[in-house]
Formats: sequence, structure tokens, C-alpha cells
Amino acid sequence: MPSAIRTTVCVRKARDKSRRYQAEQALPMSSPTSGDKGKKMVIEGDLRVQARENQSRYPEGLERRHSQTEIQFDYPSTLSSTSVTPLHGIQQSLESPLQGRDSRSSMDGMFVPRLLQCNSQKGTRHSQQPIPFTYDEALLFHHFIAHLGRWFDCTDASRNFMLSVPEKARRCPILCNAVVCFAGRHRREYRTSEAAYQRCITLVIGRLKEDSASYDDMLLSAVLILHFADQLNVPSRTGSCYKHHLTGTSSILRASQDTRFVDPSVPTFREAAFWVYVRQCLYNATISQQPLDIDFSLQLYPAPDSIQDLYPLTWLRLETAWSNQLLWNTAIVADFCFRGTGTQSESAPRIRQWQELWDTIQTWQYSRPRSFDSIGSGPSVDGSVFHDIWFTADWHAISFIFYHFSCILLLRYKPGLEFATHYVHGKLSHSDAQILDHARAICCACKSSLENAQLQIILCSTVFIWGPLMSNPEERDELVHLLRIFEQTHLWRTSWIINALKAE
Repeated sequence: MPSAIRTTVCVRKARDKSRRYQAEQALPMSSPTSGDKGKKMVIEGDLRVQARENQSRYPEGLERRHSQTEIQFDYPSTLSSTSVTPLHGIQQSLESPLQGRDSRSSMDGMFVPRLLQCNSQKGTRHSQQPIPFTYDEALLFHHFIAHLGRWFDCTDASRNFMLSVPEKARRCPILCNAVVCFAGRHRREYRTSEAAYQRCITLVIGRLKEDSASYDDMLLSAVLILHFADQLNVPSRTGSCYKHHLTGTSSILRASQDTRFVDPSVPTFREAAFWVYVRQCLYNATISQQPLDIDFSLQLYPAPDSIQDLYPLTWLRLETAWSNQLLWNTAIVADFCFRGTGTQSESAPRIRQWQELWDTIQTWQYSRPRSFDSIGSGPSVDGSVFHDIWFTADWHAISFIFYHFSCILLLRYKPGLEFATHYVHGKLSHSDAQILDHARAICCACKSSLENAQLQIILCSTVFIWGPLMSNPEERDELVHLLRIFEQTHLWRTSWIINALKAE
């Protein structure tokens, strides 16, 4: 073929190829192509890679195990078919959040913030643009920061939830709705909170169908927040609360557990969520006096006493590690005590394990940093039967309570002793007198920090262990007063606890 003809053919082929390319670009978007699917696989793979990046913090050669646990939430079947309007794509609004007071619309007869009616087929994913808030939504987020963040960060000196959740929620509809739900219920804005709850549950169910759900820190955090929100909505007569959120949280944690070690100093947001889960499990287990749904084969690394204060902010990690170390010890103690209920408890191995746990708790008490000491204590000036005692930070106060709670459990469930949960007439035994002293210490700390909800939550659960021993009328009356104030202030149901105490 002559060179001129070859040139003409090449030019014609190039022109045709260019026209086909332009025609393809002009076609409307259709179903995802294989390239799109590949991109999705890469994104989900990146989530797994990100979840494994923390492996470098552990000693070389440590065992890694990939769990095949299936993630399940035991939600009522009605939630999976809820008739909430699907979310549209989140769009950046030009109006200021401060001008959004009137920007509400009606849904099923309820007035809800505009955010809850946005429709997005990608509502389970992060938004590229920050989610715009109305005035009322911004107010709820501020309420979360000012009052509810400490519910999660009471053993975390770095304040991961208070500082990170509001920012992360601006780009994650699941987390955003969870915050609106919890803050709305705490502020008694029930219509807004209920709409947010239904919206969040729908998004959670959709997200769980994706393979990468177990590595989604935002999903994990949202479920933990929803569990607290549920506690504010339980029947006041029974105090019962569905455990589907904790069941799902346990599945997520086990499915994504790539190492047998947990860092008590909480260097990541996911580890902060883990310790929130431990506290929630401890509360439920204490109420029901059943073993905890926690993998106690996990080991804490690094140990608090091995962390060196080399940098200006290392003390935050150090304090957090010491606080979570005691939380972990308390959870182990509770599991030991509740798992042995109803069994032969005088066996030599169990007695030996009891002694090891007692020594562990006392070793923590004597080895902890001096910053965990109270800054002052003494008789109350308002005539309260419980003394005042104050601490520098929340994690100091809650560690004080965890120590005394651990001692109560070990004394109450000591192998070979007869333990009863009814009113004791006559003189207390030496063991019961010790339990009552530890219980009074818990009451003193709770009475001195009424604004610290986590202290009151522990009071609500532990009272079932030691409450029947408190026969002093003045002490019982003030204990009931503390429980009533907690319900009035934070909506945590305590009426059923008071009724149970009066029935003893």
C-alpha cells in the first residue's frame, strides 16, 4: 500500500476513534462498570489496610488472627422495613446554620430538622462535603460536646469522642444521626430524636450488608452512641434495655480484631470506642449479674508502667493507660464473679484465681500515679451523711469508683462464703462491713460529682450488689435522693432501682 494511502487510513481511524470516545463521554451514566467495581474493591481494601496499619506499634512477631465472626444486630424485624424516607444526596447549603431555625419540614406528622430528610443512596458512606447544619442541629451537636462527650471519655484523657465525633459526623450520616438522636433525647426533644433514631437504624442495617463494615470506625461509634440513647428510653418500671447494639458492637470488634493486643493508652479512635464498649458491657453484666461478652484472651500492650514520659503530652497517654488498666481489671473481676455464680465455688483453682485478682487490684492501687489521689475530702458542709471527695479529672474519679467496686465484688463473691442479696438483720459480718465501707466511698464520689453521669451510672449498677446491706435510714434516703437526681438531670431511668431497694 502506498505511503499516502496508509497515512489517509491512519488519519481516518484516529478520527473515528476520537468520535467514538466523544460519543461515549456524552452518554448518560448507567450501571456501574467493572472499573467502578474495581474502585469499590480498592476502597474497601484501603479500609482493611488502614485497620492494620497500627500493627507496627506492637512487638515484631506477635500473633495476628483474623476472625470470621459474622456481624449481626438483633434489631426488631420492624426496623428493617421502616418507612423512613430515603436520604437524598447531601448538598452543600449556602445558608448559614444560624439561619436554619425555620428551615424545618414535616414528616409523618412530626417536625424534624432538614438533615433528617436529606436523601442519599450513599448515606452509609462519608460525604465529600461537610453536612450543613440548621440552627437546631448545631445546638444539638454543641450539647453533645458540652455535656455528653464526657460520657464516652471518662477514662480517656485525650477526649477522643468529644473532640473527634462532631468533626467526623459532619461527613458521616450514620454518625450524624446517632449524635442528633442521643443529644435530642437528653434534651427531651423526642420527635427529633426519634426521627434521627429511625434514620440511623436504617442506615446501619444498609451499611452492615457491606463487607467493609467491620472496619468502619464511624459505624462502631454510632452503635455505641445509640446504646446510650436507648438507655434514656427504657421503661421506667423495669429498666430493661435491648442489648442488640452491644451484640452488634461485639461482632464488629471480633470480626476486625487483627491482633491479640489492645492499647490502654488509646492512641486511635477505634481503641477509644473499644473501651467505651467495655464499660457498657460491665454495666449490663452487673445489672443482670451475668458474664461479660468480652474476649478476655486479649492482652494490654503497652503496660502503663512501661510508658516513658518523654514528650510533653505523654502524660495524657500515661493517665489513660492507668485508668483503662483498672477498667480492664474490674471487667475481669466481674466476669470471674458472675461466671462462678451457682457453681461449686470452693475449688482450689477458683480460690487461687480469686487471690490473684485481689492482688492485681491492690497492686494497681499502690502503684498508680499520685495524680489519681483526691485533691481533698471531708465531712459535707450541707449536712449530707456522705462525705465530700474531689478529683482533678473524670478518669481519676471513675478509677476511684472502679477500685472500690472491684473490692466489693471480690469480697461479695469470695469462694467459700455464703452471699445473700437480702436485707441483713443484726450485726454485719466483717466481710459485709468491708463491703459497706467501699459502698460508702462510691456514694461519696457520686454525691460530690453529680454532673459526672458515668459515676452515677456505675452507682446504678453496683447498688444491686451492696444496697441490701445499707440499713442506716439516713444513708438509704440519701442514696435514693442521688438516684432520683440522676434521673431528673440525665433521664437515666432509676425509678425501678429505687422500687427494688424499697422492696428489700
